Amino acid sequence: MNFYSAIIVFINDGECEEAVMNVNLQDECLMGRGITLEQLRAFVFVAKYNGFGRAGEELRRTQSTLSASLRRLEEDIGCRLIERRQGHVVGLTEEGLRLLPAARDILHRTSRAINSLTKSSMEGKVTLGVPDDFEIDNIHKIISLSFEENPGLRVEVTAAPSAVLARMAQEQLLDVIILKGIAGQPVVTDTERVIRVDPLHWVGSGATHFDELQEVPLVTFPEGCVIRNSAVSALKEVGRPYYFSYVSGSFESIKKAVLSGLGVGLLPKSALSDELYILSEENGVPDVPTIQLVLSVTKSGHLYERFSRYLSDLL
Repeated sequence: MNFYSAIIVFINDGECEEAVMNVNLQDECLMGRGITLEQLRAFVFVAKYNGFGRAGEELRRTQSTLSASLRRLEEDIGCRLIERRQGHVVGLTEEGLRLLPAARDILHRTSRAINSLTKSSMEGKVTLGVPDDFEIDNIHKIISLSFEENPGLRVEVTAAPSAVLARMAQEQLLDVIILKGIAGQPVVTDTERVIRVDPLHWVGSGATHFDELQEVPLVTFPEGCVIRNSAVSALKEVGRPYYFSYVSGSFESIKKAVLSGLGVGLLPKSALSDELYILSEENGVPDVPTIQLVLSVTKSGHLYERFSRYLSDLL
């Protein structure tokens, strides 16, 4: 798919204003004429939070406003981007999945263009904690980009299980941290931002029915992980016996163990691959919650807050 964009920024009395941007999508279905950044934001945030409620809170827009922006975007390019069922978002269409990376890139480039005109570069050291038991798209690329745009910035990254990162944050060993939690938990401070909401899915190497298992062989993460706790709680709630057949802090190891038939796993939607078999209600799996990633500042300081906003914008 070819994607061409033009970003126009006007400076008016010291303020940056965004112009309407023309985007042409050369494809059988995607033949956009002229779309706005507001429409792209609506699409990206609804896709990010898998619904209009949280997206509206983040963008400070009503759900009806977001719905109207998304509808105009779909009308302009001539196809549906969001799958809806009984008024609820259930996922992206094939066209939506193809458009999302390019839409994110346009918004990122716009934000960077405006920031380069209105803000000085960041300088100083930031210690960042990222979970190694959750895949975060483009985190390495974003950190590398922060070095290019801020030559005086030094970022020291610690990748560890979420439980370890939480302890390090309590000991004031990290300035900024990304942690997993159950979706819907309140964000209690101004320095906390939800950067992703991700539903969990039971997976296996093939069709498996839980009713046929005397004990569920659980392939999961080490103790303290939110995903592991969610799996255990769900199995206990329905009285399903289980045992830990394979435990690892690595997503890739978890996937390989499941594919090798060592047991069933519980993974976020963003970590699924075509090789994994997604188990549904027909397979007798118990309900599990949706999880969220929260980016928070653990130490007071203007640099840490700026860096946190920078990550949030690009993630």
